[in-house]
Amino acid sequence: MAKIDYDAIFGGDDYDPCAALRILRPAYMRLKVERSIQRITFRDRTVEYHASQLADLGALIAQLESECAAKSGKSRPRFAITAGARYQR
Repeated sequence: MAKIDYDAIFGGDDYDPCAALRILRPAYMRLKVERSIQRITFRDRTVEYHASQLADLGALIAQLESECAAKSGKSRPRFAITAGARYQR
């Protein structure tokens, strides 16, 4: 995955991951469903994502969610996937 230059996309000192999430999440869902190019305009920047970049955009959203949670003082819940229940005898 290519490194994303957050300063170039979201601005410098006033970078807010929570604000970026409010823009990126709907675009991610449209990209996932429609599989068409999504243009995202945030502040004075426009970025295009294609269906082939769905995983990259998903990783970006996951990172922004972590940053937003850290900024707001909330931790993200973590869930474990299990293959079934374990019974002790």
